[in-house]
Amino acid sequence: MVNKISISVKLYGELREKTLYKKVDAGIPNTLIIEIHEFRTVSDILKQLSIDENEISHIFVNGIYSGAGKIVKDGDRIGIFPKRMGLMFLEITRIKSIYTKIILHEELREFGPTEAIVDLPEGSTINSVLNKYKLSKKRGIIEVVVNGKPIHEEDYIIKDWDNIAIFPL
Repeated sequence: MVNKISISVKLYGELREKTLYKKVDAGIPNTLIIEIHEFRTVSDILKQLSIDENEISHIFVNGIYSGAGKIVKDGDRIGIFPKRMGLMFLEITRIKSIYTKIILHEELREFGPTEAIVDLPEGSTINSVLNKYKLSKKRGIIEVVVNGKPIHEEDYIIKDWDNIAIFPL
């Protein structure tokens, strides 16, 4: 028998309008209690709520800046903010970040510098890196290599100080 777990999700800004749940007054987040039957990631909850990761600026799990790959547990509290509210959290993102080295092949230079150290929230995925560099639509024509190994899963969770190289096929 699988135990049900309960997660509290607060949706802010225009994300409040994305759900069929009870609407609240302007400035107040829409709070949902979601019951799920197994451990899941924030990404799974976003899919359940029909919210695209590209619409998100920041995710907080129990008050800690997190990525969509963060695993949630019973009783966790999740706050999800839309892109429009991103500037509000510029300072917070540096507090609980992981760092990774991103290397873009010369042919992808238009998407960013050929080499950079970037900070990402814990629980970030390959998909979030591709979104950050506006490469998600190029998924079929690029290859992602993490620490020397090709990665084909977009939900692969990045670890602190991973080296991520992105090449055209």
